[in-house]
Amino acid sequence: MKILKTFIFITILIVSCSCGKHLPADKYPNPSVSGYHRMEFDISKDGVVKKEIGIGNISLKENQDLSGVFFKVYGLQKGTLYMKSDACGINFSTRFDGISIFKLSDFIQYPIKCSIRIVAETDKIKNKEHNIVESGVIKLNVIPEKSKPVSIEYSRTNSLVNSLANDYAYTGQGSIQRQEGDLTSFEKFNIRTDLTQGGYYRIAGCGNSITDSFKKDSFEVVLKSLYVKDYLSKEDTCDFEIIIIPNEVLETYQGRFSISIYGKDVVKLESLEWEIKNKKLHVWGGDHILACSINEFVKINKSCTEKYAPDTTYWVRAITINARKSVFAIKNNSVIWKE
Repeated sequence: MKILKTFIFITILIVSCSCGKHLPADKYPNPSVSGYHRMEFDISKDGVVKKEIGIGNISLKENQDLSGVFFKVYGLQKGTLYMKSDACGINFSTRFDGISIFKLSDFIQYPIKCSIRIVAETDKIKNKEHNIVESGVIKLNVIPEKSKPVSIEYSRTNSLVNSLANDYAYTGQGSIQRQEGDLTSFEKFNIRTDLTQGGYYRIAGCGNSITDSFKKDSFEVVLKSLYVKDYLSKEDTCDFEIIIIPNEVLETYQGRFSISIYGKDVVKLESLEWEIKNKKLHVWGGDHILACSINEFVKINKSCTEKYAPDTTYWVRAITINARKSVFAIKNNSVIWKE
C-alpha cells in the first residue's frame, strides 16, 4: 500500500509540475505520464551486457541459475528507487546514488515471467522547484526446458522515419516503444531461428492471434497483422507470445515480444551537440537542458566536458527538468550507438 501511495503521489507530482505560475524550463510533459519510459538500463546475463532504454529485456530458461543475471539502473543523482511487480511478488523501495546495480536473485528465487515496473525519484535539486521522476520496465520471460528461445530482431528507433535505424536483437524476449498513430501499425519485427526447413508459428496476445507457415530460417511480422487495425493507441500496449513448431525437429521455439504504445503528446528530447577539441569531449544543449552526463560524470548544467582519448567509448546523456532524456555513445570521433 505504501508503494502504491508513492506511485500515486509521483503521478500527481508530475502533473502538478506542468501548471501554475512556476513553469519549468522544459515546457513539454514528463514522458512517463503518457506511457513512454526513458530509464536507462544495462542488462547483464552471464557476462554479456546490452544497453536498453525504457524497457529492459531478460529471457531465462526454466531451471536457470539467476546468480549471473544483473541489471544496472542509470539515474540522475541520489534519490529513491521503487520497484513493483504483482506477478513476481516484488514491492520494494531503496535509496540509490544515481547509478545502482541489482542482482535478479535478490528479488526472485526462481525464473518467473513478469513485468517489473521501476520508478526513480531524485532528491530535490538545488535551486530547482521540484525533483525528477523517471520510469522503466524490466520484462522477464521464461523459456520451457524442452523449447529453444527464438531470436527477435527489431529497430530500436522508428524505422519508418529514421533511415539510419539499426536492428537490435534479443533471444526469447524483445520489446519496442512506438508513438500512437496511423503509421505505427506498419512497423515490423523479425523472428529468426536456426531451422532450414521452416515450420508453423503462432503469435497471440490481448485477444488477437495469427497462425501461419514459413519456409526459411526467419520471417517478418508487421504489427498490423497482429492488431488488424490501422491506428494504434496507448490501450494497444501488449505482450505477444510466440511459439514455433518446426518441420525438421520435435522441440518448439518460444519467445515474447512486448509492444508499448505511448501517447501522441510525447515530444522526444533531441541529442546534445558535441565536438572534440584540445583532447576534450565537449557536449551542450539548449536552456531547457537540466543536466548532462559523460559516462558516470554528471553536471547540473546544459553543458559538460570530459577528457577524451581514442578507442574509448563515451556515453553521453541529457535530461530536462521534466525527465525527457536522450542517450548516445561516441567512439573515435563517431556516434556508435543511438536510441
